[in-house]
Amino acid sequence: MAPYIQEPDMLSSSGYWVVDRRIMIAIPDSSDHVDPQRLAIESPKHVIKHSLMEANPPLDTVHDLSFGVELKFLLPLLVQGEEDPQPEDHRQVSMTQLKDSEATRREQIYESIAKSISQAGEKSTTISRITKDASHERAFWKSHWIVKKANSAEPTPEQANLEGYVWLSVEVSSPSLPAKDAETKPRIEAVLRSLFSGHRLVANYTCEVHVHIGRTDGQPFSLATLKRLGTLLWMGEEQIRSIRNPRSPNYHNVYTWGFETRKYSRLASRAQELVLREHGSATCQDGVLVEDWQVADVLQTHPEMQTEDRKAIEELWKAESHMELGRLLSGEKKPYRRLGFNFSAFGLEDERARNNPRTMEFRMMEGTTNINYILGWLSICSALAEVAVLRSDGRYLMVLDRLIGHRHARSRSVGARRETDSETQGQRCGREFREMMDDLGVPRDLYRDLEAKVTLENEL
Repeated sequence: MAPYIQEPDMLSSSGYWVVDRRIMIAIPDSSDHVDPQRLAIESPKHVIKHSLMEANPPLDTVHDLSFGVELKFLLPLLVQGEEDPQPEDHRQVSMTQLKDSEATRREQIYESIAKSISQAGEKSTTISRITKDASHERAFWKSHWIVKKANSAEPTPEQANLEGYVWLSVEVSSPSLPAKDAETKPRIEAVLRSLFSGHRLVANYTCEVHVHIGRTDGQPFSLATLKRLGTLLWMGEEQIRSIRNPRSPNYHNVYTWGFETRKYSRLASRAQELVLREHGSATCQDGVLVEDWQVADVLQTHPEMQTEDRKAIEELWKAESHMELGRLLSGEKKPYRRLGFNFSAFGLEDERARNNPRTMEFRMMEGTTNINYILGWLSICSALAEVAVLRSDGRYLMVLDRLIGHRHARSRSVGARRETDSETQGQRCGREFREMMDDLGVPRDLYRDLEAKVTLENEL
């Protein structure tokens, strides 16, 4: 088996190029010059072609990776003169007067939350300050935590019936932070501890945690990176989305947009059309050009891959622009424009997409005040982006191989559980989640709590 090379910019000096897991082209002398554009491998079985693009300088590197997190909460304010309906919560409760307007309440509370962020050593501002200064949020994306209204968040009926409380929704958005900087996660943790200890913030099923993945310079990822990421997320959507509680009233996105890519994207519709057109044939279309040896290897070496998955990956790799890819991975109708894996910023189909940063967004995690959940989810999103950027990273192939195996195994046992299967639904979901995290190289201590959540909540 040919060895994997972790960093694509090492290929030209390593003495060989890895073509796939069985073929290796040797370059015995560093003075030899070989044009990678003239070298191509064609699978005789599936007619999957790819060139040795890895020999070119990388378009994105792990040091370009950045992420930002959006945290949506609710905050109860105690009306002055009323008894606290939750005295067992020892965190300080913010006070308000009945005569106060909502605008007054928001300005006061947002300033208080911004102060807590500043006490954690970070720059912060509020939407009120930004508006008063006739500025724009965009000017603070790289430098400040921003406190503003969370449009989707609202109290549950039980919360709304707590006498003495007035509820405000709050969104706290981090600046764009370098994913590989060792100080990034401790900085986020310090902010979270300051927020959760100093304010009676709560999260219910109308709240969410969103993570934006992009480049530190604000430029969009290369088209190749987005295709690799899209391929990985298409195949691993079930395992990644298993962090979402299936019993949640918002599991089917009643309150927030974050629907499944495999059901609501244009890519899903297109793949289904192709399957019907070809009557379930597993043969690839002639001349499909996959400009990535790892993805081409998967298509070549897995004849058991479900036809819909094969067609979807082929269609994804046909995209010729960021806009085409962004629209392919988005839904056609407006409620499905921003899916759980949100690529709409590249599709530029509406004003929000055109004004947003050129990032890919994860939108399927429920709101939480569990710091371990938040930090673990950030690590997972970062790892997914990292293996998409590193075009010769062995983790990428390991993940895809295992995901294909899972889908193939389930397709053979549809309709009935095999007698030899001793796993419960929750145990299976937890195991597949754990295996994906291990293949991605996410440290176990960072995802352990999320694995336990997946196992518990997915029990039938």
